[in-house]
Amino acid sequence: GVTRVRSTAQLGVAQLTVEFDPDADYHRSRQLVAERVAQAAAQLPPGSGAPLLSSLSGRLNEVFEFTLEAEPGTLDLMSLRDLAEFEVRSRLLAVPGVAAVETLGGHLRQFQVQLDPERMAARGVSLDAVVHALEGANENAAAGFLTRGSTEWSVRAVGRAAGVDDLRRTVVTRGIAPVLLADVADVVEAPAPRRGLAHRLAGEVVSCRISKQFGADTVSVAAAIRDAIDQVRRTLPKGVTLRVVYDQSQLVGTALGGVGRAVLLGGVFVAAVLFALLGNARAAAIVTLTIPLSVALSGLLLRPLGVGINTMTLGGLAIAVGLLVDAAIIVTENVLHRLAGAGADERRARALAAAIEVGRPIAFATLIVVAVFLPLFGMGGIEGRMYRPLAAAVVATMAASLALALTLVPVASALWLRPAREAATDTWLVRRVKAVYAPLLDASLRHAGRVRAATLLVTLPCLAAAFAVGRDFMPRLDEGAFLIQTLLPPEASLAEVDRLNHRVEDILREFPEVEDVVRRTGRAERTEDPMPHTVSDVLVVFKPERERSLEALEVAMREALEPVPGVSVLFTTPLGMRIDEGLGGTPADIAVRIFGPDLDVLAKLAARAQAVMSGVDGIADLRAEKLTGVPQLRVVVDRDAAVRVGLTPGEVVRALRVALVGEEFSQVWVGQRRFDLVIRVRDERRDDPAAIRALPVDAHDGVKVPLGQLAAIEETLGPVAIRREAGSRRLAVEASVSGRDLAGVAAEVRAKLARDLMLPTGYFVEIGGRVEHQARAMRSLVAACAVAVIAVFVLLYLALGRVAESLVILATLPDAFVGGILALLVSGGTWNVSSLVGLIGLFGIAVQNGLVLVAQTRGLCAEGRPFEEALREASLGRVRPKLMTAAAAVLGLLPLLVFPFHGTEIERPLAVVMVGGLLTSTLFTLLALPTFYLFVHQLQERGTRS
Repeated sequence: GVTRVRSTAQLGVAQLTVEFDPDADYHRSRQLVAERVAQAAAQLPPGSGAPLLSSLSGRLNEVFEFTLEAEPGTLDLMSLRDLAEFEVRSRLLAVPGVAAVETLGGHLRQFQVQLDPERMAARGVSLDAVVHALEGANENAAAGFLTRGSTEWSVRAVGRAAGVDDLRRTVVTRGIAPVLLADVADVVEAPAPRRGLAHRLAGEVVSCRISKQFGADTVSVAAAIRDAIDQVRRTLPKGVTLRVVYDQSQLVGTALGGVGRAVLLGGVFVAAVLFALLGNARAAAIVTLTIPLSVALSGLLLRPLGVGINTMTLGGLAIAVGLLVDAAIIVTENVLHRLAGAGADERRARALAAAIEVGRPIAFATLIVVAVFLPLFGMGGIEGRMYRPLAAAVVATMAASLALALTLVPVASALWLRPAREAATDTWLVRRVKAVYAPLLDASLRHAGRVRAATLLVTLPCLAAAFAVGRDFMPRLDEGAFLIQTLLPPEASLAEVDRLNHRVEDILREFPEVEDVVRRTGRAERTEDPMPHTVSDVLVVFKPERERSLEALEVAMREALEPVPGVSVLFTTPLGMRIDEGLGGTPADIAVRIFGPDLDVLAKLAARAQAVMSGVDGIADLRAEKLTGVPQLRVVVDRDAAVRVGLTPGEVVRALRVALVGEEFSQVWVGQRRFDLVIRVRDERRDDPAAIRALPVDAHDGVKVPLGQLAAIEETLGPVAIRREAGSRRLAVEASVSGRDLAGVAAEVRAKLARDLMLPTGYFVEIGGRVEHQARAMRSLVAACAVAVIAVFVLLYLALGRVAESLVILATLPDAFVGGILALLVSGGTWNVSSLVGLIGLFGIAVQNGLVLVAQTRGLCAEGRPFEEALREASLGRVRPKLMTAAAAVLGLLPLLVFPFHGTEIERPLAVVMVGGLLTSTLFTLLALPTFYLFVHQLQERGTRS
C-alpha cells in the first residue's frame, strides 16, 4: 500500500515520511512501518538516537492552537515555558481524544554544566573526567530490603541532586585538594539552545498546538479542550493570559451552519414551488412532508455506514432536496387522477392501484439518479474521502424518498385528499406557461430539421469551449484566516529570521481586515516536525466582517510584502496547509522536483528551472530549495596525531560532540517536574574557534591534549539538507498559482521545462504539489463520468427495451453540459473536483424528464393515438412535471449559489454547473427533444418499411 517514501536529512536530525494509499488501514500500516524501522535501527551509526515513530496523529489532526502570554514584570520566558510544559500541557494531555500537545517558544529550562576550557586546563581536568563525575552525581537506586524483628524495611539509596548547589559540590578529580565541578564549569539553570520561537503583538509567547487522536471527532475533542482550558485559565498566575488563536471546530461549526442554512432555504423554496405549481394545497402539503421525512430516514441509513453530519453530507442533501419530491409528485398526481369520482370505500384500493401503476417508472427514475452517484464511491485520495459522504447522502435520501413515495404518500393521499374537489389540476401559472409553450412546440415540430440543426450548432461549439475552461484541484474554503509561510535564506540566524518576520507582521497588521497575527518560527526542542529555523508559519486571522474577498486580500498582501528583503512567502489557509502537507509534503500549488545524484548539479538545474518558471504567467511565490552554501565550521580529525596520543577518531569526535552539541546525562527532578541535565561548553566560548581548539582531550596515557592538535578546524560551506524521494536525491522548485487555473499553468511549466531544461544522464524531473492530486482526481472523475453514462444507458434500456429511444434520451446530456459549461465561463470558474461532481449529478436529472416523455408517448401510442399526436400531447402533459422538477432542483441548489454562507465554497462550483445545466437541459427537453424523438421514430418506420 505504500505510494511514496521521502526523507529530509538536516544537521542532527532526519525525518522519513511513508505515504500509503488513502484507503489503507492506518494502524496496520503503522505496525508494518514499525517492524521495518526496527530492522533498520541496527544499521544506524553509533551515537544515533533510536528511531521514533510519530504519534497517532499528524498535521491533518492539528485541531487547536493557543498562546500563553505574560505581562512585563510577571513571568520570564523560561518560567512561562515551564508553566506550559508541566501545568497546561499535562492537563490537556488528559483530555479524551488528545494525542499530542506541542509547545514552541519561550525557553526550555535545563540544568547545564557549562565547561570552561581554560579553567579545565589550569586544573588539569579533562572532558572525560567531567563526564565520569556527572555519571555518578545524580543517581537513585533500590538497595534491597532488611528485616528488623517482624517488620521488613525496604532500602532506597538517594543520590540524586536536588539542584545546582548539589551538582556544584560534585568531585571531579581527587588529590590533596579535590577539584569540584564548580571549579571547572558553571552549573546553572539555563535555556536549551533553541531553533524556533513564537511571537504575537505582545512580544514573545509560548504557542501550543494540540493534535487529536486518529479518527477522533474534531468537534467533541475541541469542546473538551475548551472546557479544560476554562479550568486552566482559573489557575494561571496573575499577569498570564491564555489566548485561543485557532479552533478547527469553529470552522466546522461555521461551515455546517452555512451549508445547513442553505439546505433549509432550498427546502423552503422547493415547498413554495410545490404549492405554486401543483394546484392543490393538500397534495402539496403531502409532497412537502416527504422532504423532512426523507432527510430523517436517510440519517438512519447513513449512521450504520459511519457517515456523519458534515458539509459534504449536507451538500448531498442540498442536491437531493430538489429531486426527492419527484417520486412523491408523480404518485400524488396519479392518486388524484384515480380518486376522481371514487366513493369512500374505494379510496384505499384506488390509491394503492395508482401507486402500483407508477411504481416501475419512478423506481427507474430514482435508480438513474442513484446510479450516477455510485461511481463516486470508487474515487480515491482526499477527493474521494470528501465526496463519498455527498454521494452517500444523495443515494440514501433518494432511496428514502422512493420508499416514502410508495408507502406514506398513497396512504396519506387516500386519507386526506378530497377527490370531488381536488381532482382539477392546472394552476393559473401552469396555464399561462402552456399557452406560451404550445405554439412554440408546434413550431418546433413543423420545423424539426431546423430545430435539430440549431441545437447542434449551439451544442458543439459549447462542448468545444469546455476545453477553454481552466482546471483546478479543489475550491478553497474560506476559513476566515490565512496561513502565510515565510522562508529566509538558510544561512540566516534565528535572530535575523525573527527581525525580518517582525516587519512582515507589522505590514500585515496595517490591513483593516486583520484582527490578529500570530507567528511560529522554526521548530520546538522536542518535535515530530523538524521544520528549519528559517521557515515561519504566520497565522493571519481576519475580522468576521470584511469587504474584500480572500483572493483580493491575497493579491494586496503579496504586493505589500514584496519589499521585505530576502523573505519568500507562500499563501494558504490553516486547514489547507495541513491538507496539502498531508498529501504531498508541501503546501505549494506546483512543485518541480528534480532528481539526481550530485547536489551541485541539482542546485544548478534548480536555478535554471526557477528562471524558466519565472517567465510563466500566473506563477507567484516562486522559490527553490537551497541545498548548499551554508557556512560550516568543519573539524577534520588528524588521524596521525590521534594515533600518537592513543586515541581513535571516534573518541575525538565524541569529545567535540559533547562539548559543542551537548549531551544529556540524566534528569534533575524538582518536585514533579523533570529537567534535562546537560554538559556542554559555555555559550560565549562555543562561538569562539580558538576556545574550541583549546578544549582539552584525555590522551591514552592521561595527558591533556588540546583539540586543535588532534584536528584541523576550517571554515567552509556545506549542505543545508539532503532530501530523497523515489530512491534518489531530489531538489524542489515550488510556486503558487495566482490569476490562472492550476492545470493550465502546470502544462505551460511542463512544456517550457521540457524545451529549456537540459538534463544530464541520470537526472529526471517530476511535477508535484497540488497539481499532482488535481491530475489524479481528474482521471478518476472522468472514469466516474464514463461509468455513470454506461449505467444510465443500461437502466434506460431496461426501462424502455429499445436502444434507439435510450440513445435519444442520452442526447439530453450534451445540452445539459452546455448550460454547465456556459455557467462556468460566465462565473469564471474552473473544472475541479466539485464542478465535475456537479456534472455527474446532471446525468440523472437530465435524463429523468426524457424518460418520462418517451414512456408517456409510448403509452398514448398503445391507446391507438398517432405518434405525432401522442408526442405533442405527452409533451404538453409533461409541462408541469418538467417545470416542477427543474424548478425544485434549481431552487434547492440556489442558496448554495447565491448566498455567501460560510462553508458553501466547496459546493458552490457544483451548484454553478448543475443550475446552469438544468436550465439548458429543461429548455432542450421541452423544445428540441420532441424533434429528435420524432426523427428517430421516422427512421424506425423507414427501416420497418424497407
